[in-house]
Amino acid sequence: MRKLTTLALPALLACAVGPKYERPQTAVPPEHRFTVGPTEAASVADVPWWDMYRDPALQALIREALQANQDLALATARVEEARALVGVASSGLWPQVNLQATGLYGQQTSKSAQKAAGFGGTVGPYGTLGADLGLAWELDVWGKWRNARDAAKADLLTTEELRRAVLLTLVSDVAQAYVELRAFDAQLDIAQRTTQARQATLDLAEARSQGGVGNDLEVMQARANLAVSAAAMPASRRFIALRENFISVLLGKPPGPVARPGAAELPQPPPLPAGVPATLLERRPDVVAAEQQAVAANARVGVAVANRLPSLSLLGTLGLASTSISTLFSSDALTWSLGGGLFAPIFQGHRLTSEQEAAEARFRQSVATWRQTVLTAYREVSDFAVSVRELGLEREERVKEVTAARQAEQLAVVRYEGGTASYLEVLDAQRVAFQAELDLVDTATQQLVSSVQLYRALGGGWQEPQAEAAAAQPASGTAAPPPPAPRT
Repeated sequence: MRKLTTLALPALLACAVGPKYERPQTAVPPEHRFTVGPTEAASVADVPWWDMYRDPALQALIREALQANQDLALATARVEEARALVGVASSGLWPQVNLQATGLYGQQTSKSAQKAAGFGGTVGPYGTLGADLGLAWELDVWGKWRNARDAAKADLLTTEELRRAVLLTLVSDVAQAYVELRAFDAQLDIAQRTTQARQATLDLAEARSQGGVGNDLEVMQARANLAVSAAAMPASRRFIALRENFISVLLGKPPGPVARPGAAELPQPPPLPAGVPATLLERRPDVVAAEQQAVAANARVGVAVANRLPSLSLLGTLGLASTSISTLFSSDALTWSLGGGLFAPIFQGHRLTSEQEAAEARFRQSVATWRQTVLTAYREVSDFAVSVRELGLEREERVKEVTAARQAEQLAVVRYEGGTASYLEVLDAQRVAFQAELDLVDTATQQLVSSVQLYRALGGGWQEPQAEAAAAQPASGTAAPPPPAPRT
């Protein structure tokens, strides 16, 4: 009989009530929409950010942000909190042992009361000393504590994935802001060059007017044309300052200048293979976090079910009690007790049933949230994939437009200087060329930003800290390039 009880107890304790978690069904497309070429398992998300963003100035900004960004620091602290809460939830699986020490001093005037208390029959002051070691252990018969521990572990995984999501967002935010900053640099450069060219045209119009060849109307038109490009310069400088302030805060420091090279043509985005859609469920931190929230909610359903069932507890005490210190540690002062308890909820106003129903409803909510997160992830990949592709085609046409507009502007100025064209031709050609260059920068910026957003949508950018540290070191035998000087 004792052997049977010994074998049955582990089986009883291994019983866990509540539903077993299985990943909810959701539609997974065979390939991402608007992907170019055959579907491959490889994804741009597998590329770490330091290989994705080759610009040394951008790499330096991202590393600085990863070290000092306060949103990332907050997410890291939340992970540490969740890790500690796993320990709190796991504590229910173990016996709870407490130590209590007491001391009492008083006086009895009734001999009968003293005798009843066991302190003899003399009237006068008395004292008692005691120390008890108490044990209480609620056996995890129905898996309540194991489910609570599993829910806490899922919460920990959720916070870890959310930290990775913050890291991914931080990397993409810095990259996007940097691209936009370089675009404003390019717009400022275009405005400066255009202003210089229009100033030369204004000088020519004034000279022609003074020589009797031109007229005041041409001069006024040239001045108005000059003011348009001149007004674009302070606007660009304002946007530059705003982007620098934004990047500085991402870097965890007060607003200030951002180190970067001089204005240049914006680069082409790198090739961006999207990979297989099914891997998005394992790669995107927000998708993984949403599923872990469903895992936690499922485990808490088990906790709610176990709360409705009887609970079995073991109780015990081991202590010392005496009227004096000299006899406190003698064998006569030893006290002990051992027992158990069974608690079965009978009627609590439907509270436990309602708690279970609420837990089941929260699980259904988490499933709906996960499915919506998955759909949003697929939509974002599709949106940014088509944006990168179509903006690339648009950019090619913008380049042709700029080339033709510049040539037309040069030809119009030459014809105006030779007296074979009116200033209206020059004015129109300059306006078209100026707008064409700005449109090209805008299209190139949108394409690069879309590539950054596609990288984020695919779940790329976050890597393990050891790999990031290794990437931050210059290659053996080579010196690290000096950082570019900050622009003001």
